[in-house]
Amino acid sequence: MSAGAVALDVAGTQLWLRPDGTVWWPDQATLFAADLHLGKGAAFRAQGQPVPAGRSAETLAHLDAAAQACGAARLVLLGDLWHHASGLSDELHHQLAELVARWPTTLVLGNHDLPLAKRALKGLPMAAVTAPLALGPLLAQHEPDFAERHGTATRAGFGLAGHLHPAVHLGGRGGDRLRRPCFVHYAGGLVLPAFGRWTGAWAQWPRDYAAAGARVAVVGEAQVQWLPSALPAPRGP
Repeated sequence: MSAGAVALDVAGTQLWLRPDGTVWWPDQATLFAADLHLGKGAAFRAQGQPVPAGRSAETLAHLDAAAQACGAARLVLLGDLWHHASGLSDELHHQLAELVARWPTTLVLGNHDLPLAKRALKGLPMAAVTAPLALGPLLAQHEPDFAERHGTATRAGFGLAGHLHPAVHLGGRGGDRLRRPCFVHYAGGLVLPAFGRWTGAWAQWPRDYAAAGARVAVVGEAQVQWLPSALPAPRGP
């Protein structure tokens, strides 16, 4: 497996949590990614916001590189592939079409996808589903309903989801702080960090995740690392 990834054994199978924020399922040669939010920068520019261009192309290039590195036979995207109708363009549509032509792709539609799916899916050689997708012992979904429970995995399987854009606050002894994207592992499933190059994040302290019955795997520059389950938040403002 690629350097820096960590293994997670669940539901009788093994997943690899990768430093790029994807999850690799070697048993089925399947790569999972969540929340690309393609066209978000263009949507902001359409409102007069001076944000840089090219982030969506960068996101697609990173996903293509991840699929090549793993030798993926299939991509499963866990929702919010697109951001908003104002960010769609013929060029972006073409770039996405080239990607999904190389890698058989299934999209689990997210809340951002649903209002524009008919237009955005037109001409793309990819499958899309509006309900959670059962894949053997796994359940591919957008919203992590398992995060609201402290119980075991759902009857349908161990969930893989996005939607939350999870991140974690880390504090040092000198009062300095750091925020990093992370994977969040609940009893019933795993929430992936947002894969998009231009997305926000919902950050919590490690102790808050622990109180919700979750483990956190921090995404570093070149590796993923599990945190101790109950790191305290630092003092100070």
